[in-house]
Amino acid sequence: MAKLRLELENEKEEKVVYTRDKVKGRAVRKAFQTMKKIEDADYEEQLDTLIDYVVDVFDKPGVTEDSILDGLESEELMPTLSKVITDVVGVDPDDADNPQAKK
Repeated sequence: MAKLRLELENEKEEKVVYTRDKVKGRAVRKAFQTMKKIEDADYEEQLDTLIDYVVDVFDKPGVTEDSILDGLESEELMPTLSKVITDVVGVDPDDADNPQAKK
């Protein structure tokens, strides 16, 4: 079972942790759709698509486009968003034996 964790910094520079202990199958389907959509997209569209997915899968009032963009340092942004998708689909991106990890 996928367990998701998202750590954001709020406007007071305090860490706020959002978790999702259960993830429905629909989130997996949408993750694959999201990955397909970003394959041919430019960088801005990739970012927007990933943010939309994370907001949707967490479905919590504190997880918004603005809270993600303002709550993550630049070097953490893409790895954090990508980790949510890989956690949902259960793919370890470092697993060389898994063909899905390369997609």
